[in-house]
Amino acid sequence: MREHRLPSRRVWLLVIIAVVLIAGHGFFLYYFRAHLVLSAAVISGLIAVVVIKHLGLLGSLYALVRRRFWRSDVAP
Repeated sequence: MREHRLPSRRVWLLVIIAVVLIAGHGFFLYYFRAHLVLSAAVISGLIAVVVIKHLGLLGSLYALVRRRFWRSDVAP
């Protein structure tokens, strides 16, 4: 039988870094929400843009929009 091991230090370090990053982003959003009077729609839009940017999807989204709407061979 195999003994169950605890996750390695690398896994724990990644978990700690992820928690710190999430908490930092939460603090950042809380601070700006408390100090700026913005509508919920504006804040939701900013959060969506930040998430898309952090995930690296902004370039893919731009390429998709560019390919779909700015094609020179398609008549309007």
